[in-house]
Parts: sequence; structure tokens; C-alpha cells
Amino acid sequence: MKGLTLRPGVPDAAAVLRSLLGVIAVGVVAAQWGPPGAATAAAAAGAVTGAVALQESPRARVQLAVGASTVLGFAALIGAAASGYSPVFVLAAALWCLAAAMPWALSANAGLIGAASAAILVVAPPITPTVWSALATAGLAFVGGLIQAALIAVWPQRRWRVQRDALANAYRSLAADARRIAEGTGDGVSAVDPEPLISLRAAFTAADVQAKRHTADYRSWYGLPERIAATLAELDGVAADARPREVLDAVADTLAAVAQTRRSARADAEAAISRLDAAVDSESPVVHRLTRLVHEAVAIRLGEFLPSSPEAVRLRRPEVRTSVRSALALMRGHLNRHSPVFRHAVRLSVAVAVGCAMQRYTGIAHGYWIPLTVLMVLRPETAHTYTRCAGRIAGTLAGIAVASVVLVLLTPGVVVTAVLAIVFVGAAYASAGLGYLASSAALTAAVVFLIGLEQVGPAPTTDDRLLGALIGGGLAVLAHVLLPDDALTRLAQRAGELLKTEVDYAAVVIKAYVHEIDSPADALSAAWQRAFRARAAFEAAAGATRMDSRDLRRWMGAYRTALNAVTASCTALEASLPDRPAAAWNGEFVLAVDEYVEALCGDPPTAASPWTVDVTDLEAADKRLRDVVPRRGAHEGAARVLAAEVGAITRNVTGIAVTRGPIAVR
Repeated sequence: MKGLTLRPGVPDAAAVLRSLLGVIAVGVVAAQWGPPGAATAAAAAGAVTGAVALQESPRARVQLAVGASTVLGFAALIGAAASGYSPVFVLAAALWCLAAAMPWALSANAGLIGAASAAILVVAPPITPTVWSALATAGLAFVGGLIQAALIAVWPQRRWRVQRDALANAYRSLAADARRIAEGTGDGVSAVDPEPLISLRAAFTAADVQAKRHTADYRSWYGLPERIAATLAELDGVAADARPREVLDAVADTLAAVAQTRRSARADAEAAISRLDAAVDSESPVVHRLTRLVHEAVAIRLGEFLPSSPEAVRLRRPEVRTSVRSALALMRGHLNRHSPVFRHAVRLSVAVAVGCAMQRYTGIAHGYWIPLTVLMVLRPETAHTYTRCAGRIAGTLAGIAVASVVLVLLTPGVVVTAVLAIVFVGAAYASAGLGYLASSAALTAAVVFLIGLEQVGPAPTTDDRLLGALIGGGLAVLAHVLLPDDALTRLAQRAGELLKTEVDYAAVVIKAYVHEIDSPADALSAAWQRAFRARAAFEAAAGATRMDSRDLRRWMGAYRTALNAVTASCTALEASLPDRPAAAWNGEFVLAVDEYVEALCGDPPTAASPWTVDVTDLEAADKRLRDVVPRRGAHEGAARVLAAEVGAITRNVTGIAVTRGPIAVR
């Protein structure tokens, strides 16, 4: 639910339609035969799980959907069981929101799933439950999510099938390259064919309108073959008689097995990688790196480790149990009063508890809109907290108005209401990238119809809904005013947001250097304006922070110097953009630039860290870019300018990334 809208990729229309039809089916069934409140919980759980299932997650989609279904079903159980007892209900809502807000430390999508689960809890109707009604409500919510998991398992998105084929082609090509290098028939420069790698990257990033942050797990699907190719190219540079031919043959066999899609692929990969492990007796670090990469390729393609997988690979790609433990440890690490995630959790818990108490004890008609609006509006604090709160509140009010008008004009039955709900769910999903107002309005309208699937008691009027939304919006803003982040935490957050926008600006400039982009002047101007606004917010936070510490003053000076250097490099590149970038460069150079841009953008932002980067990956991408700079030709000078400025950006960004921030002086 938006605020409760998950950040989408670009799923195909058929997958979205199947998902929405699944929501209709479970909503209508629950409305006809389920207990009061079950239809809203089941349809909402189906909609949220459908959004989870359609995310850009090439692996474990079904497991993620089942996990989300479990959380949402448990929230429905708590809400149904406690709904008839007001003190218990208020306490349950407060504790659930406190826990459900902590996943913001992991990612925005995890935080939004937590918010959606809390929304399902707070809209539970205030009726005395029975064991059967509570279990039936939870079961229907769980089944609503499982339907989405089943749909995505049986009918995966078309884009995912394209990605699977591109991945198989890339590994087959790498296997052929390894054999060619082993036989000494490569020519040094083109021994590794870049075209399948370019196609693979395009399959995974074709929908990205601009430089986009993907998780490390997502990037590894196309980044790992690129690293294997780079390592093979290093071995191709070794004298023919010094090449580890037996190792390369085993690598080729393993990669060929990885490229297979038939059931025997695992057995073939195990046999081939056993030969590879037996053949590795060289002290060469390149050979050992290649072996680790091939083990990782087997793990990522087969979805599990082989018994011989090195510990380094297991640490880099943890198994599910280890990942869950790491996530819990990360959230526990934020259980301190300075953490922006924990402070958001406290704000949300208190505001929702107050909203639920007002709903139960003040007699406000349909007062569930108070805590529901709090959940839609409250987010971890950013540089634009109050602006975004105002936008979400306005969107919520607009969505209520639109949905109320439709309800008055049509007076729909259950089936039509369910159809209207999924129409607006689809609109919310489609508008998630258009801004807070549009997506909040669409999501709120969808919530109105989801709640209307089975109205318990008198139907709410437009005034009832608007009053509840206004009170809830006021509570959300008041929570930010009364419990803001402390000055040093706010300064660290603004510094991260500024660095993120500066990096985005650099990414747009670098991509414009090698790619044709629509309206490059507008894109560059928009990126610069975002960076300018972020700098203003940073300077405002710096002005509100006492600079008593010498370490803090030193950090501020170094931070500003590094950012100014990044801006200067971007300005130099912008001034020397080629007229026709697409025709100027060879594929290998473009691939290296794209890889660098992705490493520079880093991981997706979280509430705890607006920008993080793997310094090792960034420096390696910088080196690969410099290694493939054209040594001759008409564009040699422009390529050298790009490489030089990219090197300067890398040095300055790395310097910021490895420096302890302002919270270290606390």
C-alpha cells in the first residue's frame, strides 16, 4: 500500500494482468465465504505479494513471495485476534509497527513490505473474534500471497526468459573462449568475444532509462561473466607454453555445464569442477581467481553451493540461512537511539498507536483512516521529509476524493469493487516512478476499494475518510517534529544524499559520453539540479550542527574538497562530450564504461545509508576501463580524457567512502 508501493522493475503486461486477476479471485472468494475483514486482508496481501513477485530478482522469486505471504498472513492473524479488544489492539499495533519498521535498514522494498503488513493489521474491523475467524482471515491472506507465488512460478515474466537465454549464451561463449585460449588460437585482443557479454548486460539493464542501482546479487548475474572474461583475457596474455592448459580445459567444461538448462547440468558441473580443482596446482593468483569465479558461477546458476566451493565464495554469496541471520544482525545493529531506522520505528509506533487509540476511543467514524494514513505518509527522515509528507498527504486526500466519487456514482457490488481495486492497484504500480502525488493517489483509491469489498457497519462518507486522513497526516508530521534525527545523524544522512546525487550526476555525464540518450541537455540539467538541491540541504544541516570537534571540521573540509573535485571532473567531461557518441566507440570500451558507471552508482539506497559503494569493485572497474582505452584512432584523445577524469572521480569518491563520517566523532 504508497507509500506502500514497492519500487517496480518493468514487468510485462501479461504478468501484471495475471497478478491482478489473482487478487480479484482471492478477494471475491474471501468476501463471499470468509469472515469479516478477510477479503480486505486477502486482497491486500495478494496485491503486495504480487508486487514482490514482480521485482527484479532473478533468483528466489518464489521464496521471497512465500516469505512476504507469511509476514502478511501473520499480520492479518494478529489484527483479527486483537481487533475486538481495544487496549490489546492498540498495544499490538504499536509493537508490530516498531518491529515492521526495522527492515528499512535492509532496503526500501523490505521497509515497504513491513508498512503494508502494518496496514493490514490496523484495518481489522473491531469485532469480537473467534478462533475460526482469526485463523480463516490469516489463512486467506496467506493463500492470497501464495497464489501470486504460484503464478510467477508457473508463468515467469518474458524478460526473465530473455535473461536466462542471454546468460546461457554468455557462458557458452566463455567456454569456447577458454578452449580457444587453451589451444593458443586466440589473437590476444579478441580472444574473449565481447558481444554475448554486451547482450547479457542489455538483457538485464535494457529497461533502465538512466543509471540505476541494482543489488549486488542482481549485478552478479551479468557482472560475474564479465569478470570471468577479464580473467581469461589476462591468461590469454601469458605466453602460450606457460598457459595452464589443463585448468583452462576444465574451466571450459564447467562453463559449458553452467550454460546448460537440462536436469543433468548439476551432475555435469560437479564432474567438471572436480577436474578443475584437481588441475589447480599453480601459484598464479590469476588462476586461483579464475577458479573462485567459476565456483561462484556454478553456485549462482544452480542456486546452491557444491561441496568443494571455497569459503571465499560462500562468504561472498551466503546461503539463505546465513542471509537471514545477517539481516537480523543488521537490524539488531540499528537498535540504538542514534539510528535513523530505529528513530523512524519509534515515530511510526507511537503515531500509529495514537491513531489507533483515537480510532477506538474518540468515536471518530471509520477512524482506521488515521493510523492507515500515518503508515502511508511516514518514512525515514530525508532531506525532503516535510515536502514529501505534504505530497503524500495531498495524494492520499486526492485518492480518497476520486474513489469516493466513483463509489457514489456506481454503488458497485463485490465483484465490481474488486475490479476497481485492482485497476487502481495497477495504476499505482504503473505510476510509482512518476512522483509521490500520483502514486499516493492511486494507491489510496485502491485501498478505499479494498476496504469496501466487505464494509462492516455503515458505509463511510467522504467526510469521514478525509477527516481521518487529515488527522493521520497531522500525526505523521507531528511525529517528525517531536522526534527528529539528531544533528550528527542528520548531517551524515544529508552528506550521503549529496554524494548520491553527485554520483548520479557523474553517471549521467559518463553515460552520455558513450551512449545516445534522449535530450542529453535536459538529462544533465536535471541531474545537476538534484545535486544542487542536495548540496543546499547538506549545507543547511551543516549550519545547524555545532562544529566543536576538530575531527568533524577536518572531515567537513575534506568532504567538500572531494565533492568539488568530482564536480570539476564532471564539468570537464560535459564540456568535451562527443557529437555522436554511439558511433565513436567499440563495444569493449562501451562495456567497460557501463560496468564502471554501475560500480560507481553502488548499491541501492537504504534508510540507514543513502549511498554505499564497493571500493574494490569500483577500483577494479576503473582499471578495466583504462586497460581498454583505444590506443590509436580518431577517438583516442576523447577516450583518454574520459579515462583521466574517471580516474579522478574514482580517487575522490574512494577517499570519501573509506573516511569515517560525522557520526564517528559522537
